[in-house]
Amino acid sequence: MTPQQSAMRLSGAILVVTGVLFALTALPALHVLAHIFLTVAYWPIHSVASDISVPSPLLLAIAGGLTAGLGAMQWALGTYIAPLSSTAAAKVAKIAAWVWFCTDSTGSVLVGAPVNVALNLSFLLLILLCSRPQTDDNP
Repeated sequence: MTPQQSAMRLSGAILVVTGVLFALTALPALHVLAHIFLTVAYWPIHSVASDISVPSPLLLAIAGGLTAGLGAMQWALGTYIAPLSSTAAAKVAKIAAWVWFCTDSTGSVLVGAPVNVALNLSFLLLILLCSRPQTDDNP
């Protein structure tokens, strides 16, 4: 297994775990965790309404599922595609990562949560750095 394959699988696993945890915040007992995230995303804290509420549990479940799906795709690229073409695996990962990042970040800025862009950067860098192709026999 190449370093790219291992890194893509690891980054995929991190995203899957994050997505599952995010989806679990849809449970009423874990709303406090969602509230903490929202408070950070709507930085600076002093401008956050004290009555900010957790979004619909369905939206949390969907967002968590999409994050887990992005992670599963990253893991699958590292497992099944990178061995055939590290360049193709990297291209697919880059396209998916940039579409997610631009959409999520633009929406975050539009709803007044620009700090979420900084949080998104951590996942973007994780995906992009872990997807860098090795020398590839296939163009």
